[in-house]
Amino acid sequence: MIDYNKDIYGDYEKDIKNYIEKYKPEQYEKIIEKDTRTNIVNIFSEMRTNIIKWYPFEPNKKILEIGANYGEITQELVKITPEVTSVEFTKEKIECIQKRIKENIKLILCENLKQLNLPEKYDYIIIIGTGEYAKKLGFKNLKEMLEWSYMQLSEEGKMLVAIDNKFGVKYLAGSTRNNKEVPFANYKNYIEKDYKMYGKTELENMLKQFPKYKFYYPVPNYNLTNMIYTDEYLPKRSRYNIYYREDEEILFNETDFMEYAIKNSKFDFFTNSYLIEISKTNTSDVWYVNFSNMRKKQYKIITKITSEKVTKEAYGEDGKKHIENIQKNIEKLEQLGYTTCEKFQDGKILSQYINKPTMDEYLAQLLEQDKKEEFIQELDKWYKQLKEGFIDLVFQNVFYDGSEYIVFDQEWYEKNAPIEQIMYRSIKSLFFQHNYLENKIDVNELYKRFNIQDKIERFEKQENKLQDQIVDSQILKFYSEKWNAMTSIEDIKMKYQKQLEQAYLQNQQLYNEKEKILEENKRLENEIKVLKNSRFYKWTKFLRRKNNG
Repeated sequence: MIDYNKDIYGDYEKDIKNYIEKYKPEQYEKIIEKDTRTNIVNIFSEMRTNIIKWYPFEPNKKILEIGANYGEITQELVKITPEVTSVEFTKEKIECIQKRIKENIKLILCENLKQLNLPEKYDYIIIIGTGEYAKKLGFKNLKEMLEWSYMQLSEEGKMLVAIDNKFGVKYLAGSTRNNKEVPFANYKNYIEKDYKMYGKTELENMLKQFPKYKFYYPVPNYNLTNMIYTDEYLPKRSRYNIYYREDEEILFNETDFMEYAIKNSKFDFFTNSYLIEISKTNTSDVWYVNFSNMRKKQYKIITKITSEKVTKEAYGEDGKKHIENIQKNIEKLEQLGYTTCEKFQDGKILSQYINKPTMDEYLAQLLEQDKKEEFIQELDKWYKQLKEGFIDLVFQNVFYDGSEYIVFDQEWYEKNAPIEQIMYRSIKSLFFQHNYLENKIDVNELYKRFNIQDKIERFEKQENKLQDQIVDSQILKFYSEKWNAMTSIEDIKMKYQKQLEQAYLQNQQLYNEKEKILEENKRLENEIKVLKNSRFYKWTKFLRRKNNG
């Protein structure tokens, strides 16, 4: 049996099997608490399911999963419907799925997918990370694999295909698909590969034959998705968590590169991977999804934006109380006279989609236009609106275009938190999101104006305390380790320059030692020469002959 992912998980396969044997699914957190290797986290983290967790599946439909791997996506599919059929290509992985998934699912062991005769049609077909290996599964290429899969759909069926982008920024920065591959192998035709990757234009050419299709852009990729964008809702800034394998040397900062790509309208070309929805009818109306990956379970939410509404819901059962607390904050603010756009309904926070700038965007624009006085006036005006305790009344959580304030995302309330603290959070966040504004105005001038300057240390302690309460330390550690391990061309150049300097130093030391030896050898030769010319040496010549004889 072939293993199309052997190149990715080969070195980890034994550990993955042992973990699945030893731990129950509800205990997988314990695995990644002690083993934060990227390929282990990819298999056992709940974030792995983010790529489909948001999708508006209709309940109780038939789902076919092509390439179940170790069951990491399967575990989410069985929550949607009892009718899940998963195809996998090795006996070992089938056994792992059987141990991991307790629900009753159909498992098919198959080596050549093209020759597989399925007994029924499916409402959804899920292909996550398998399309790159179409040739190993019996097809000429990905196009033929998509055509075959499409034939397995019911009359109103849909396909979800997640695939890496050939021109993804991580590959340009030196990332590889496995720890055996050399950097940039993806672009070297002379290197034999058992996978094939495609750019967006190539994929679009394949998709033209289907009635409906839509691109989604998961960042940083489809493995541990942080956010999902679409052509209807593209990023304005590069803000997401990145990570790489421990063995990789990355040549530049991915998010810095993507900042320029976004400014030049090339985000979709360089994003790391794609999720493609292929449908016989209509594609989903979802524009944008955000997963609060860094938070503890009780605070995790999923935010979805469509053309008409914004929905916030608990990531899991643990987060439902937090949604209720948001509802209470909304009600308090309305009682205080604030205009809000959100309401609580069916266990979710709902609002209409508002196409207005947020207040931080409005303020940034004023400074960009050198309207400093107007900028200060707006800050003064907002400062008078603030109420103690509502620490989420920051500029990013207010729609404002110079007329009416509309507040949203009011997740946190700290009793007795002074308005100076709220203003500090707002100003600090403004300059973090728009760091170029530091050249337009002195932030300390603003702190002084709002009586903040002498309280910053206290406010920072309170902020750190809040973050400790919210942020999952294990996930933070995972991303921090990956970020700190990132190198750059400058780092590599400096590294080899130091090695070269050390080599030159060692060479000089060896040369000096050689010169000393040569000098010592010359001195000894001179001494021998003097000795041979001495009378004593000549007089004792007969004795030496006698001893030699």
